[in-house]
Amino acid sequence: MTEEILAQPGDTIKILDGDFKGEKGKIIGVYNNSSSVELETREENDKPRKTVIPHKNYKVIT
Repeated sequence: MTEEILAQPGDTIKILDGDFKGEKGKIIGVYNNSSSVELETREENDKPRKTVIPHKNYKVIT
């Protein structure tokens, strides 16, 4: 049984578990088991931080 993926690129999310727990970000790509996310926080050189988060570890917020 597969879960329906409701997240779409451009959606804002809140991370619920893992290294980035509590952070917010924007989905930039959706895959079968995870999504790539651009976090709101920036790196020291002002580049956006990006990571891949399993679907079960975030929720879409408005």
